[in-house]
Amino acid sequence: MKIDTRSTCFLYGCWDLFFSMLYLFIFTVLMPSYHPTSRFLTLFFPAVLGAGGLYLAVQGPRARQVGLGLAILFLTLCLLMLAALSYTIGMFNGIYGPLGTGISVISAILMAMTVFLVGIWPVFQLRAFWPVKRES
Repeated sequence: MKIDTRSTCFLYGCWDLFFSMLYLFIFTVLMPSYHPTSRFLTLFFPAVLGAGGLYLAVQGPRARQVGLGLAILFLTLCLLMLAALSYTIGMFNGIYGPLGTGISVISAILMAMTVFLVGIWPVFQLRAFWPVKRES
């Protein structure tokens, strides 16, 4: 089996592998979690992304559908994180006064980082793997 290194599947598979290693580094070294449930979730998503990226890189039979599924999964994850952070902004800003304002500013910065680190690349991957209706 020959792997085409210029194909969309291979390129996005390599990017998915890169981001899974980046997330794994962040979740294990920079921000380790010690609660079992959050530890499972912070290791589960990089593992899913890494497995999907490897499948894309070797260009399996359903690689385009896997790439589309990964993009949708991580866009959904990004939206859920943005919803949780916006809830944090509203709750702390309304309850804790000046301290809540500071926490709200930090949450807003985290929202921008979430969009940058989790939300941008799935949009491009979604666009690349979205089925196109061809005219015959």
